[in-house]
Amino acid sequence: MSVDHFDGALVRQLVASCDLQDAAHIPKALFSYISSVLSSREPNVYLIDLLPSLSAAVQAFLTGIGAFNRSPMPELEVARRRGRLLECLDAFMDEARLSQQSMAFMEALRASDRS
Repeated sequence: MSVDHFDGALVRQLVASCDLQDAAHIPKALFSYISSVLSSREPNVYLIDLLPSLSAAVQAFLTGIGAFNRSPMPELEVARRRGRLLECLDAFMDEARLSQQSMAFMEALRASDRS
C-alpha cells in the first residue's frame, strides 16, 4: 500500500477485504481519512463522538485477525469483528458526508448574505 491519502471508500474496501498482512495498513488509512474529514474550522461534535467506538472496533478487529500477536482468532470471530468495524466505519462515513453537505450549505448561506 503506497497510497498517502485515503477516502472513505478506499478505507472501507481495505477493511472489507484485508488479510493479516494488509490489516497493518488500516490504522494509517483510517487516520488519513479521519484527518481529511475533520475540520478544525468547523468541528463536528457528531463525528468526534463516533471516534471512540470506531477506535475500539479497529483495535478489536486487529486483535482478532492477529495483527498484534500473529495469533488470529477463529474465522467466525474475525468476521464478527470485521462486521462491527464496518458498521462503525459506515456510521462515521455517513456522518462525514452529512457534515460536508452541511458545511457546503452554510458556505452558500454566508455567500448569499455577503451579496
